[in-house]
Amino acid sequence: MAKRTAGKTSGVTTVRRQGRRVMPALRRTAKRARVVAQKAQLTLGEVIAAAFDTAGGEMSGVLELVTSPQMTRALGRRIVVEG
Repeated sequence: MAKRTAGKTSGVTTVRRQGRRVMPALRRTAKRARVVAQKAQLTLGEVIAAAFDTAGGEMSGVLELVTSPQMTRALGRRIVVEG
């Protein structure tokens, strides 16, 4: 909501001023994560290999990890598996 500033001359006139709008938290964290991911330069194969290590080789566990919202936030990109 915009704030109002009193005028200097008579004090009756008010001028609306608009402050900076904050970016939504999800986009802000995705942008930060994308910058970190670009520095690390992970390939999709490395991400999938790490998911296999974490899930113990179970294909259903790997699919859950790779397509999870947490992975989307961490990479700054959404991974979609078809098939």
